[in-house]
Amino acid sequence: MRVFIQVLMVFIPLLINAQTPNRATLTLVQERGFNEFDMDLDVQLIGGSDDTSRLTGSVQVEVNIIPGISSTDQLTILNANVRGSDVDLSSGGFFANYSFTSKGLRFSLRSILDPGVVDPETGEFDASQYEITADRGVLEGSAYTLLTGGQEIDFNFADEPFSGVGGGTGKITVTPSRTVGSRVYFNLAVELPLSLDQAIDTEQSPVAADVKIDGIMKAVGETFIEVADYASWAAQQGFPSQSENAFQLWPSASNYHYFALGFSRASAPDQLFDFSQAGATLKTAGEFALGSLEIQWSEDLQTWSQVPAIAMASGRSAITYLDSLAEPSIVKMDQAKRYLRIIRLDAP
Repeated sequence: MRVFIQVLMVFIPLLINAQTPNRATLTLVQERGFNEFDMDLDVQLIGGSDDTSRLTGSVQVEVNIIPGISSTDQLTILNANVRGSDVDLSSGGFFANYSFTSKGLRFSLRSILDPGVVDPETGEFDASQYEITADRGVLEGSAYTLLTGGQEIDFNFADEPFSGVGGGTGKITVTPSRTVGSRVYFNLAVELPLSLDQAIDTEQSPVAADVKIDGIMKAVGETFIEVADYASWAAQQGFPSQSENAFQLWPSASNYHYFALGFSRASAPDQLFDFSQAGATLKTAGEFALGSLEIQWSEDLQTWSQVPAIAMASGRSAITYLDSLAEPSIVKMDQAKRYLRIIRLDAP
């Protein structure tokens, strides 16, 4: 038992390190209307039939999480292990008929574009960026016509894979999940409409046939991003871990202010506001905030209050952890003379 525990403890760090930020293994859901792919078989001179194959399995994806708006601007399918349930297809009458069973269906998925492009504002994307292939499984059975007689059919998708692309608009939903240490987790839900439409015209078949498979795939899972905490940032700058309130970069702002706004020792400006005709613009260096800050103003340096929304030319005066810094916070300075300061909101 001791040997087993020691071996397990050796492998736990390897398993943890194997996880990669912005990557996820998504599991296909069992929800009505999703992963229920219709298989339609239309045989020349005989007729059509259809059945539903229910998909199960998983898809590996890579995204580019934008934490400030809980979204992504990329979705790349890296791999997939998707299985389809068996289907039965039959049609016809006395003069012509067929009866087929599709067994062992397997599908692969890939991104035609790498990375796949997503609208971060809506989470929507062009589904034609992705391709689905039926590359394993068989369609077997028999077909009969009065002219040709009976014929056994055994079509193997591994020998002649069916491929098709997405159609219409897909969607990825990103929602905040939890925080564990330096990792911030997000739930992902991907909806991807897919379609296959291909002819079967083999020497074995007495008549030509067309197979169409389509439906909406939905898969869910979790990914994470690594967000630096103050201690790791301080170590990179050569500062003590408990130096948030120190003024080691410039006398105008504390170390924590520079950390929260994404600056490093090399990039930190001597002043955090840039004054122009547009107003006072808060300087930032990161994509999102690493801490929570508030812009305040005062007329006499005694009484301070948060800058109201009406006085902001753009952005917000309250910046919270993981907020996007893409839109600058600009304070209008066209009123009475005001003094500005930035305070830390999440101070212990």
